[in-house]
Amino acid sequence: MTTTREAALHGLLDAAVAGRVSSWSPPPGDAEWARGLELWASVLTQRWRAPLPPPPAGDPEAGWLQYAAALWSASGDPGRDSGALLARLGESALPDPGTPLGRFAGYLLVEATMAHARLDLAASIADRLGPRVWASVGHPFGAAVAVCRARLLAFRGDIAAAGAVVAGIPPPTEPLLAALVAATSALVRGNDADATEVRRLVATVDAIGAPEGHLAVGAHLLAAYGEVALQDTSAAARRVLLAGGDEQLSRLNVVDRALALEALVSFAVAHGDLDAAETWADQIAPLLASPIADSTAARALSRVALLAGRADEAVAWGERALARAGEVDRVIEHAEAEIVLNRARLEHPGHSSADAVRALRAMVAAAEERGHGMARRAAARELRAAGLRLPPLAGSGWAGLSEREADVARLVAAGLSNHAVAQALHVSDHTVRAHLSRVLAAFGVATRSALPAAVRAGPPGPARLARDRLTSRQRDVAALVADGLRNAEIAARLALSERTVERHVSDVLGRAGLPNRVALARAWLAG
Repeated sequence: MTTTREAALHGLLDAAVAGRVSSWSPPPGDAEWARGLELWASVLTQRWRAPLPPPPAGDPEAGWLQYAAALWSASGDPGRDSGALLARLGESALPDPGTPLGRFAGYLLVEATMAHARLDLAASIADRLGPRVWASVGHPFGAAVAVCRARLLAFRGDIAAAGAVVAGIPPPTEPLLAALVAATSALVRGNDADATEVRRLVATVDAIGAPEGHLAVGAHLLAAYGEVALQDTSAAARRVLLAGGDEQLSRLNVVDRALALEALVSFAVAHGDLDAAETWADQIAPLLASPIADSTAARALSRVALLAGRADEAVAWGERALARAGEVDRVIEHAEAEIVLNRARLEHPGHSSADAVRALRAMVAAAEERGHGMARRAAARELRAAGLRLPPLAGSGWAGLSEREADVARLVAAGLSNHAVAQALHVSDHTVRAHLSRVLAAFGVATRSALPAAVRAGPPGPARLARDRLTSRQRDVAALVADGLRNAEIAARLALSERTVERHVSDVLGRAGLPNRVALARAWLAG
């Protein structure tokens, strides 16, 4: 029977990688196995909330397939009790990963618990099943299984490990699987702040055309999350609307719908469009009741409240998002919640800006240890909007310094005392000490005496701005900054709000790794 069941499973896998699950039907006979396959087919075609059939007596293979597929299907339920089926996972037994069918059921359980945003449970199941759960399923669909492993690592914040898994996937020949692998790599590279590579990978996803079915929709969503990580919210917004199928995003399950709606909220907030932000917020607000989406929804509502000037409310939503993400091991979302919460605290009169900056510094340090390079850029962007900065990345050298800090570096390296530097630059001794701490950090040295050797090569020539990595609107803004226009003047010239111009300038600085407007102007003029 096992060989027959494997053949039936492979028939559905063939349909999945070819994008024709809607025309698939199970082979006759073996009703319990066919029922499990049909439940999973409903997931592959985005038909959510299929009922769980009673477990078949004495048939653990069919029972686990039915349970895992039904659990995944229940991730489309936005209600408070959507996770009721998760209770069974507290039992000691799991599918046997030593058999192909048990291994596949184990993979489905990891996918299902991830779909419920229970990364803690997904990691626990993967650990209990052991490495065999990721072994070959004897079918090209094994690429999707490996992608599951990479996504679990990435969403739990281990970007470096996720990248290693993706790098080890043999290049699929099937277009849908190739797009899925490329999209997963885009997610990883986006969180690693590699914009050029993300755009190359996204082109592979675009080659499959309009998304239809689980693999294609999943590829477009993962590509969108990679674009979100790079703050390319415009591209991400278009992609999630395409993947969602309509303005309600009804094709998506709850976790993906929440993340997609948050991307749309972020796009509206980035453009200072409160009306649009509140429109999308109205759609995400009902998902607060869902244990799957509560953290994501709270984070989105914090962004909208801050845009509307309601700092008290923004802090409260941010605190809720942070707490919930921490409870269920959503490490990337926890980092995002830290950024949203502390940005709100910077605008709140009852909170210390110093405390907010310290919290973001600690988050960035922890994230960088896991390879989550995008956390620094995201945090720096929010601090920049409040007139604050993160410490430079150790070893970043001249690129991590502002113009004034570079002046301090040159004078200290030439042997001037702090007081002499202060006189030369017409600033206070205290200001020089503050600048010097950043200079030492940027060059990775602990003392003034070590600085001359570190800077001996001298500062590089002006940075060049990779204009093809900017949107057309960002290029317009950058060109006007280089012409010396202030934000208000740019806003009038381009018929934008001043807040939108501020956001574009901040995004360009973040993408290019530039410290200020002067550096941006020089980089633009350098070509």
